[in-house]
Amino acid sequence: ATVFDPCSGCEMPCSIHACYPSEISKDIDQGSMIGSVEKHRRHLCIGQSIPPSQWPNDIKDLKGDYIAELLRVLKEKKDSIGYAVKLSSASVVTTATTTTDIPSHIADWYVFPDQIKIANVNIEQIEQVIQTLFVDDESIIKIKDKTKTIDEQLKADNNLPAFDDNIRCERLHGLWLLVCCHYQRDRRCGVIGPMIVDEIEKYVREVDLIDKVHWLKISHVGGHKFAGNVIVYPSGTWYGRVLTCHVPVLIDAYISSSEDLKSKLKPLYRGHLDTTW
Repeated sequence: ATVFDPCSGCEMPCSIHACYPSEISKDIDQGSMIGSVEKHRRHLCIGQSIPPSQWPNDIKDLKGDYIAELLRVLKEKKDSIGYAVKLSSASVVTTATTTTDIPSHIADWYVFPDQIKIANVNIEQIEQVIQTLFVDDESIIKIKDKTKTIDEQLKADNNLPAFDDNIRCERLHGLWLLVCCHYQRDRRCGVIGPMIVDEIEKYVREVDLIDKVHWLKISHVGGHKFAGNVIVYPSGTWYGRVLTCHVPVLIDAYISSSEDLKSKLKPLYRGHLDTTW
């Protein structure tokens, strides 16, 4: 392994995994990544049938004004929520997230680290769902319940939040990998992200983990200069400068809960979801 490849053990350049184009690799920042994650306690990904290549530079400009309305409500209720919510667009790419073409006024919500999917949320229901989830704190994880850790709450057999009949809510199981693929925001993630997703899909099929490992292509989360950017849930761990070579180590570390493998990922560590009370 080299300074650029701290954990996979692959040769450089690698003959097994896809290598990034040199004009992209030379623009990846090799400086310190520690502390490069903005403080947040929840990550909300809005799944619509819009491929990442069609995301505008700023997702609030997406057609249908769904994200714009969501941002308005989150800003309006910021004080009553009491903590930061990270918001991303998501493009559905696995069987666990299969969605038919969704009209622009409807979306499926993926809420982390709660590990829940809230399907079929109409733009007119955004305020109600935000109120229930983030203000009233009626989710799998009760952020405002300071007596139990996130891990303890995730393991408990909690009731799912209740919404209108047409909104379906379900638990998400297994490991979730969120990969920034936002080309129009920054071509580093736009080129590298899809290559990482291809490697995830390939490895998951090779080792027969299709029911245990899921992934989403997501929009800008900050830190494009550290591409590839991968966020792991439910742990809420952020990694940067991820190579395709790192994908097997990354997946194996979290599927096996191996602290030894996770320690090999330390050179890629950017930060973490805020779990302090």
